[in-house]
Amino acid sequence: MTTTVRRGAFRQLRTKEILWGYAFLLPILVLLGLFVVYGLFFVVKISFYKWDGVDPETMVFRGLRNYQLLLTDPTFLMSILNAFVFLVVTVAVQMLVGLLVALLLRPKLWGHRFFKALFYIPVALSTTVIATTFSAFYEPNFGVLNSLFRSPVGQFLGLTGWAHSWLGDPSTALGSIIFANIFQWMGAQMVFYIAGLTTISDDVFEAAQIDGAGFWATLRRVVWPSLWPTHTTVIILGMVGAIKTFDIVWLLTQGGPGNATQFPATMLYQSVAQNFQAGYGASVSVVMIVLCVVLSAIQIAFNQKKREA
Repeated sequence: MTTTVRRGAFRQLRTKEILWGYAFLLPILVLLGLFVVYGLFFVVKISFYKWDGVDPETMVFRGLRNYQLLLTDPTFLMSILNAFVFLVVTVAVQMLVGLLVALLLRPKLWGHRFFKALFYIPVALSTTVIATTFSAFYEPNFGVLNSLFRSPVGQFLGLTGWAHSWLGDPSTALGSIIFANIFQWMGAQMVFYIAGLTTISDDVFEAAQIDGAGFWATLRRVVWPSLWPTHTTVIILGMVGAIKTFDIVWLLTQGGPGNATQFPATMLYQSVAQNFQAGYGASVSVVMIVLCVVLSAIQIAFNQKKREA
């Protein structure tokens, strides 16, 4: 009898805890439903309409016409290519540099906390500050980079001809933005890898040292395979970030010169805010969401297969 009463009281207490848990979650779920779920459905809905984004009475259903126009638009195809190049280069370089810096700071070098903070400063800065700094860095007449090429040292090394408008030249504008992005976010990848390295026992590094493995052999055979969860996190964040990149591009080039640095997000902004083509812009949003989901799913599946191998 006593046991039955105790079980009943425990169940009541457990039910009470669950109800309180849902009560605390309710405000978050309401906000999530209002601003994310409803917003997503609304964007998908208006992607099938021609609409200026202002007057609801001007909405005209046009089916898949927006998607047909989008997938045959050279500007959109260029933006996807730019995003892909941006993704591959930034993710690869940030992963490599972030991991190398994390490894160099791992042995608790003198001043390692200072260097960690120093490398992380660009991450903490506003993108506006980063863009302003690199605008001055790339400035064609008095910018640091061109001034360096025109200096006596640059003349001696034969680099004078390299001085030009880095953000105004279609052949170098995208690369200039990529460099600025790597500078800004490399510190974030360093933090991920510092956290990942804490999961590897010091005994593993000592065993590799005893076996005569050098720095690069240890990196290739011990560190790299052990950090697959970290790699997955960094790659997924990098892929999603590349697809939705807007601020650094808009502040530096606004998608120019021409469409040399056009990205899906900049094209979305121009379609909705400047050209009042909300339906067309919504179709760009839907394609961006699909790309993010597909790329993330592929990476997660690959990581799962790698773990099982």
